Amino acid sequence: MSAFFMSPSEKYVASLCRKSFLPFWNFPNPIGKKKKELCDVLVVCGNYILIISVKDIQVSNHIDENIQYDRWVKKAVEDSAKQIYGAERFLKNTDDLFARNRKNKIPLPPKANRIVLRIAIAFGSKNTFPLPFGDFGQGFIHVFDEESTAILLNELDTITDFTEYLVNKEQFLKGKYFSMPKESDFLAFYFQTGLDIEEEVDSFVSDGTLWHSYIKLRQYKNWKKILPQSYIWDFMITHLYEYHITKETSDKRRYELEEAVRVISQESRNHRIELGGILDNAIQRKSLARMLKPLNDATHCYVFMPLTSKNWDGKEKELELRCVVARMENPSVEKVIGIGFGNNGNGQDFYDICYLYIPEMSQDFIDHAKEVQEELGYFKKPTISHSETYRKEDFKGFGL
Repeated sequence: MSAFFMSPSEKYVASLCRKSFLPFWNFPNPIGKKKKELCDVLVVCGNYILIISVKDIQVSNHIDENIQYDRWVKKAVEDSAKQIYGAERFLKNTDDLFARNRKNKIPLPPKANRIVLRIAIAFGSKNTFPLPFGDFGQGFIHVFDEESTAILLNELDTITDFTEYLVNKEQFLKGKYFSMPKESDFLAFYFQTGLDIEEEVDSFVSDGTLWHSYIKLRQYKNWKKILPQSYIWDFMITHLYEYHITKETSDKRRYELEEAVRVISQESRNHRIELGGILDNAIQRKSLARMLKPLNDATHCYVFMPLTSKNWDGKEKELELRCVVARMENPSVEKVIGIGFGNNGNGQDFYDICYLYIPEMSQDFIDHAKEVQEELGYFKKPTISHSETYRKEDFKGFGL
């Protein structure tokens, strides 16, 4: 297959990955050995490398269903396993590779730090065949069909949630017998238990109805109710990327913006619910600014600043100086991300961003931050936001 051709099934998977993982992590048809296609989709985020192979194989017309199944598995799953293992061998010997356009290079994480996750997506079975999975000879491979792919990438729609699921599943299944005809059943089991099982169990069997039973539970319905306040985070990420990163953006500014967007894009859906609630609260209360302590020992913290006619002209400088003070007030972090949000006066929502990377504070920096705080009053008597306060089920929308 030409590296420039994508089948409908490959386009579908690539579009799902793009929606969940953003353009700068999602690379369809990268170039591998001998300038041929490495795999169908490569996702690179932090130390994670996801190698994805997609096969769309129709079931044969043989009268024996066992033969139908064996032939389909060989072409749809085993051939994908071979492609994935071959791609992994190539990646072990390189620090970067070309994207599909053969011009841009995809940098890879340091070899010693890489966490490789292997995914085979097998279309064509009409979701009726049980899917083999596990170690096909050179490492664990997750195998999904059409139905499970759509459910997984819609329910685990952040890079952090998706990779955590894959890693935890691999670890959990080591040394266990597992028979669940649908991947979505394991997802339901994962959501309900967190894979924290008190008793020592070495086998798991499902009749294929776990997912459909789970989505009828109040637990799932309550989760869906509080999701909307997280979507401002997704909208903001898209806006920041599309509005601020253009052909005219300088290399230095592009690097800063992409680093900031990468950090905020790695927030889990759970964190996005809480962060969205804080944004909403700051908007509704017309706060001058809000400083958020780092979540779960993170190495970054946030400054949220509503944009109004009063601070519009000097918004970039004020946001930067507030980030300087926030860095001083949070000695355990390395990065401060400032997010300005409001209306540009023409009826359009507007977001601005500041990225401050200071792994260690010098005395000169501390003195400067204290001077800013004293003279301008930025976070002089701060109200520190704790995210759990703003998780609420009665969220009715943002008032930008």
